[in-house]
Amino acid sequence: MSVRGAIALAFVLILASILPAMAQDFRFGREDPRANVEGKRASCEVYARIALVQIDANRKFRCGFRGPRWTSDGMAHFRWCRFVPRSAIREEQRGRAQDLQECFDRLGDFDERD
Repeated sequence: MSVRGAIALAFVLILASILPAMAQDFRFGREDPRANVEGKRASCEVYARIALVQIDANRKFRCGFRGPRWTSDGMAHFRWCRFVPRSAIREEQRGRAQDLQECFDRLGDFDERD
């Protein structure tokens, strides 16, 4: 990952921790066998919150990305996450981050040294 990509991902992670709009409560249903696996729930909650921040950036900066990856339904991201391996979660986050970085690159940069 490039330095710019790492900075963009760090920015998204910071936003995910501070945005009040992310106050949605993510939980597995009682009948879900993963309900007692706290690590998976925590991982999926963080994944869904980061997805929502990335999706908000897509909207705010008018990047125009669409499709399931860009849905603003946080519970859809949370539900998807619980059935996939952690590697798929990382790839999906990285895919959105790369898409956003390309959008930000098109918007221009104040630092012409790169």
